[in-house]
Amino acid sequence: MGFEKKTEEKKMVVQEERRKKIEEDIKAAENRRDNYLCVGIWGSPKTAKTGIALDLLTEEDIKNGLHVFVWDFDGRAIDVKRNHYENLPNIKVYNPIVRKENTLADFKETMKNAIEFHKMAQEYLEKGKLKAVVVDGADKLLTDICETKMREKHNLDADDVIKAPPYMWGDRNMPYKNFLHKTIMEMDCHRIVVAHSKDKYSGTPNPVGIEVNWHSTTEDLFTSTVQMRRELFKDGARYFGLVEASANSPELIGKQFTILTINKGKITWKGLPAVKEGVL
Repeated sequence: MGFEKKTEEKKMVVQEERRKKIEEDIKAAENRRDNYLCVGIWGSPKTAKTGIALDLLTEEDIKNGLHVFVWDFDGRAIDVKRNHYENLPNIKVYNPIVRKENTLADFKETMKNAIEFHKMAQEYLEKGKLKAVVVDGADKLLTDICETKMREKHNLDADDVIKAPPYMWGDRNMPYKNFLHKTIMEMDCHRIVVAHSKDKYSGTPNPVGIEVNWHSTTEDLFTSTVQMRRELFKDGARYFGLVEASANSPELIGKQFTILTINKGKITWKGLPAVKEGVL
């Protein structure tokens, strides 16, 4: 009887600890959703996607020593930082990609770099010095870095990938989700994911439109998404952001904002106020 009583008491302790952990997880998830953006920004190349993401850092944030960490898988954020943010030290941009001699990504070394950069960001977060994290080039993470792991494991060349059976795709999708979904997007700060568009097909060889090039399950995690586009005219260009979804500000859904105008050499940056104010 004594043994059975101790076993039952141990089960109750384990149950109580599990329930406590569940309550903590619920509160953490609610805090992230209520206080931090989780935004997906996508569109064609050179449509001011990265600029919108970095615009989240305000002058007040800079005075207070806050930082934004950027995983620059796309290799473009470093140029945006230099050209438009005067190499501001509060924006920490890092491209973790390591390539082999054949130009294929070195999956293991690249992901080690990406994870170590996350540890650095986490240290800033714990010190109260991190405002946001940005993954710039989620499509590159998926189709370049993680797909290389799949190709090498199953000895596939680029043309074979499209014909790969379903079970092989897990070797691409799981490391992508483990890093982006479970590591980055569960951080207690603002999170922005940037990706390119790709042609959309519907059973014909000709594209019928465009769609975003992150994994289809990634969009389920965002509280808001913005599609970017650009229009060229004789003396310049206009850049637009269309709010496709917003849990925090549903009244903005379907609205298009002029983000940037270039006219006869004059640059007018408006950005997307809802992102900068943290209310999208």
